[in-house]
Amino acid sequence: MPAQIVSSDEPEFGAYRPTGIQGWLLSIVKIPPLNRGKFRRPSANLIRSMSPNGIVDTKMRNASFRLRTGTNLIEDAILVCPKYNAKEIDFLIAGTPSDGVFIDLGANIGLYTLAIAKNIGPEGRVLAVDANADIIAALEFNIAASQCNNIIVANVAVGESDGLARLEIRKDDLAIVEVAEDPTGNIQIRPLADVVRDAGLTRVDTLKADIEGYEDRALIPYLLEVPDALRPNRMVIEHLSRSEWKTDCFPVFESLGYRIVGKARSNTLFQRN
Repeated sequence: MPAQIVSSDEPEFGAYRPTGIQGWLLSIVKIPPLNRGKFRRPSANLIRSMSPNGIVDTKMRNASFRLRTGTNLIEDAILVCPKYNAKEIDFLIAGTPSDGVFIDLGANIGLYTLAIAKNIGPEGRVLAVDANADIIAALEFNIAASQCNNIIVANVAVGESDGLARLEIRKDDLAIVEVAEDPTGNIQIRPLADVVRDAGLTRVDTLKADIEGYEDRALIPYLLEVPDALRPNRMVIEHLSRSEWKTDCFPVFESLGYRIVGKARSNTLFQRN
């Protein structure tokens, strides 16, 4: 399994900032098509290979990211593709006011979480949810480096009911993680409504869900249960695992007043009427 290890004695952010020829090469590999498709990971690995311990510190959307050794397609994109998921992120930013609330299901190391947290004011809140404890440690480092004090982090999986699970890494990539229900597992599954209540949220403006085929079990019970103020007005839903859903989310969303207002390669954009 690829590792995302955060050391207890890591230097401050900026210690691994690209310099010299590494910075020059980084400016080259950010040019399409070197930062896309099959070229993205080799380009990112080339830059990593020139850093101490394979670690790179970088900025994206005014947020700070430490990119560590391991295999994580989100880190590849942050390093070499500054416009990665820009359509989706901009859509959510436009729907999250300065005192608004955003929920990030499958937060990974903070691509969406930090972009929106940096954009909203100190009165706003971001709830970042991820089931992988190692990823959560990396996310928390990036939150501190970005000096964001408006983020609540929850290290759980979200599903229909309380339970336990284990994580299964797909395609040897930390960004493609399946939650497999298992009574002997060490990952806690909780209904999203309970996680939201524990976070003290009384409204939700926007939501993104990329949880590898678990979107239906997380979102359908939540949206049907909670009061209207806790239903987001805008959602970005990863649709590549739609065939794995037990129940198709899209008709349920439509019944609750959502309509599709855009699509990207991996995600569908919803807005309430």
